[in-house]
Amino acid sequence: MKQFSTYVIVLALTTVLSTHSVLPQCEITVGKGQPATEWNDQFTQNGPGWTGGDTTVSIELPNGNSAFFFSDSYIAEDPAKPGDGAVYTNENGLRMRKPNCIPPICGPAPEVIHYVYNSVVVRSKDGKTLRTLTGEKDKNGYSTAYFKPKSSDPNHMYWLGDPIVVDVDGKKKIWMFLNEWDVARPFDKSFWIRYRAQAIAQMDAETLEIEKIVDLKNKTDEAVWGISLWLNDRGELFIYGMRNEGDIKTAKKSTLAMADKYKKLYIAKVDATKGPEHAVDLKNWTAWDGKTFSKNLNSRKSIIPEKDSISDELTVRRLNIGGKPTFVIVTFDTSVGYADWKDLYMHSACEPQGPFTTKHHFYTT
Repeated sequence: MKQFSTYVIVLALTTVLSTHSVLPQCEITVGKGQPATEWNDQFTQNGPGWTGGDTTVSIELPNGNSAFFFSDSYIAEDPAKPGDGAVYTNENGLRMRKPNCIPPICGPAPEVIHYVYNSVVVRSKDGKTLRTLTGEKDKNGYSTAYFKPKSSDPNHMYWLGDPIVVDVDGKKKIWMFLNEWDVARPFDKSFWIRYRAQAIAQMDAETLEIEKIVDLKNKTDEAVWGISLWLNDRGELFIYGMRNEGDIKTAKKSTLAMADKYKKLYIAKVDATKGPEHAVDLKNWTAWDGKTFSKNLNSRKSIIPEKDSISDELTVRRLNIGGKPTFVIVTFDTSVGYADWKDLYMHSACEPQGPFTTKHHFYTT
């Protein structure tokens, strides 16, 4: 599933272009990744505000600030609350959090540090300040998620996809795919996670105010779309999606069965110039079927090799490498099963639909 991130990887890429028998592959050579200590330092926060989270996608805003979007997030409240996300350093120099319930009241181990399902951290253009955005506080004074589904069920929540800046009626907006799940809370007696739906959030690109959340329409399966996005100069929004398909026979079994399945990568596109109401209707999409973009989304084909498996969350970016536009994927190798997710790879191709047939290992967590 998702990986908690405490560092940012920086890379150096050089181009080695080659010609494939069918399509040019825009091959790359990849150096070894290194922890970016300056980013580690800046995001080592004790509170008040955000102190940790996962998913971790970011975008530069038109005003020069940067927005970092997180799914499950620890928030240190102001004023402080028992069991919030505040961090302290113990006598051994380890960063710790205090749970709000300790043995024997709640069981054999300390339990329950409050967290929200998603949050935003805005980094100023000069890099000197971080500002946390969450939803309103609940009746007990704890923060709530920034993005919330319509359902009032406390087990229904949004995890976040990729953000992108689009033009809507001459104004800059940010679109982000939201993934709605039914998931167990810490106090529930058993764990479960069930897919519910997806939506697109539209935000003001300057203030990040949520203007609307529009549900996807005519979606017929549990593929998760919007894990990465790319917008071309014609206003076509390319939407990368993931679906769990087929058991990984050699995987060390996880307690979460869906984590031991191959995660296949797909791509679709839609005209973003017609606004979010057009973009959310899958009848307006076309998906890559291995030869062309087809209106029949059920004919879509994975754009990675059969035995490869990507992360639930990844990055696809169009880079200019050696003067040539190249699409690069950064992902964990999940073909080994959840227990062994630790190796980061890069894939490259000349077109957004790949095929991404080769991969290069560059970091082990």
